[in-house]
Amino acid sequence: MSPAAVQSSPDLHPESARLLAVDCWTRDPAVAALIDAAHALIPIGERLRDWCIRRPSIDRLIADEIGALVWETIETGRINVCQREPRASGVVGTIWTELESLRARWIAARLRFEGFSPAAQDIGPWYDRLQALEQEAPAVAVLWSNGLGRPLR
Repeated sequence: MSPAAVQSSPDLHPESARLLAVDCWTRDPAVAALIDAAHALIPIGERLRDWCIRRPSIDRLIADEIGALVWETIETGRINVCQREPRASGVVGTIWTELESLRARWIAARLRFEGFSPAAQDIGPWYDRLQALEQEAPAVAVLWSNGLGRPLR
């Protein structure tokens, strides 16, 4: 089904139609806007944290509410194997959560549109398609680190 046909289908919720109209969640225009907002907010939060250190009378709560994105090294349990995990806080964390939610909703919309259901008696085909879509749709952390936080075009 073409994107125009998906968007004009009366049976679909408008958000599902928007999600189905793009071949990957990263091409949703909302993704670019959210990532641009996070990129704009991170340096502002850093600058305000710096001001709070130099001038204790400036409330650090402002910087904390803006938030930050920190990459922590996490041990995986295997010897000498660590991975970096993003930890977002404040408004930046809320944006990160919304990006993850957009990805999950894109995957769920695809599964429903293709006729897959986790409630089916044979869950195997649904699970296989879920795994394929999760491989196809880059996670927010991958998108952020590989594309410097810019959506794939």
